[in-house]
Amino acid sequence: MIERSIEYYQELVHSLAALPTEVEWVEFKVNNKDPERIAKYISGLSNVATLLDRSNAYIVWGIENESHRIIGTDFEYRKAKKGNLELELWLAQQINPKIGFTFHEVPYRDESGSMIRVTLIEIPCAEGEPTRYGSVGYIRIGSNLKHLSEFKEKEAELWRKFDKTPLEKRIAYTEASEDDVVTLLDYPGYYRKLGLPIPGNRDKVLHDLSDEKFIYKNDGGTWDITNYGALMIAVNLKKFERLSKRVVRVIRYPDKSRLGGISEREFSSGYVISFEEIVTYIMTVIPQEEIMERGIRRQKYNFPESAIRELLANTLVHQALDQYGTNPMIEIFVDRIEFSNAGAPLVAIERIIDTVPLSRNENMAGFMHRCGICEERGSGYDKIIAATSADALLAPKIENQNNQFTKVTLFSKVPFELTAKEDRVRTCYMFACLAFVNSSSISNADIRSAFGLEESEKVKASRVIRDTISSKLIKPVDPSTAPRYMRYVPFWA
Repeated sequence: MIERSIEYYQELVHSLAALPTEVEWVEFKVNNKDPERIAKYISGLSNVATLLDRSNAYIVWGIENESHRIIGTDFEYRKAKKGNLELELWLAQQINPKIGFTFHEVPYRDESGSMIRVTLIEIPCAEGEPTRYGSVGYIRIGSNLKHLSEFKEKEAELWRKFDKTPLEKRIAYTEASEDDVVTLLDYPGYYRKLGLPIPGNRDKVLHDLSDEKFIYKNDGGTWDITNYGALMIAVNLKKFERLSKRVVRVIRYPDKSRLGGISEREFSSGYVISFEEIVTYIMTVIPQEEIMERGIRRQKYNFPESAIRELLANTLVHQALDQYGTNPMIEIFVDRIEFSNAGAPLVAIERIIDTVPLSRNENMAGFMHRCGICEERGSGYDKIIAATSADALLAPKIENQNNQFTKVTLFSKVPFELTAKEDRVRTCYMFACLAFVNSSSISNADIRSAFGLEESEKVKASRVIRDTISSKLIKPVDPSTAPRYMRYVPFWA
């Protein structure tokens, strides 16, 4: 549970009392303190908060149920017990799973100016499974508390909600004032990336950021900034404690090993804000050579920029936000670039090109697509393979590391004789996948082109095709075709 100030809870009490009627996500009491009843309400309110798309629900002592007058309470949760156990400890043992509800005693000045006490429990919404008291789940129906199992349609809806609650929409920063919002989030950058004029007044800015789901008005009347908002347009992600490990790191090494990095640079702005800066930096530091083309000198990079852009976007969009301890990372060597992020690949690696796209972070993917950064429809790897094959480079190597991380390696140009069989087979297969999704197939000539081989090197291309068939990754379109006219498609075609 995020720590909030006493002023926040005072404003929260005022806001809850101002509700026109008792709503399903709030229970008002005066002095009723039956432990088992409280436990049932924690279960019921937590579950209904999820159904209503609320982050929290509340039990409040000190507000009259009918009039909503704030009259105070004599309930002191620290002194309350169930048997020999303190009430808070007993409740924590009884509620499953552990949801981190918290008690708060709020000093409040009533209408006469006297100080009174209001006690409340802040109850997080259920996540992953229904919140239960012991083994029984409850649900709030109107003002009535019922067994969840009696309402099958509510239970089914609750499970559907668990599948749809994205980590992107959880709170990264709470109790932000209007000044905090416009200081922490690069709102001018937001409008620039979308090609929109910057509004002349703050209310319009807050309205737009709220519509974008970057910020929410909380129950205390201030603003909460979501993970989504911070990751996209933060001025500095290190200002958000839980997101400090989401800062992008780019590390340069002097040769092919990790023994002694040349330099390391962090990009702490939100991903949409810093994306072009990261790409520009990578293109500046990667190996390159000066060539003559039609009498004009120009720089030729060892890695295609379009592939770098797509791989960087994938690294950011597909990271698992619930895994901690590692940054999205780009490591640059003289012969390769490695892109790493938390989270295993969401689809089978061998079907990365043709599978219907999946994303851990749909909101991030959608917004970055709107900003022209990444492909939402899943053609990113098509572009990567097209870019590498156009430069006669090996296809990138995608690795699932211990089912916890994804690493993609982009290779620079390697003479065919120095390539490994594994790399040749992977490249041939990926090239066949790209051709098939574009309603085509590959031939010996296509493989020669992909590897930069001359027509006189047909035998080398045939060996690559033969090895890929032996690995059961491609197959002939028509096995009865004469060898010189043979064409091939992926094994799954």
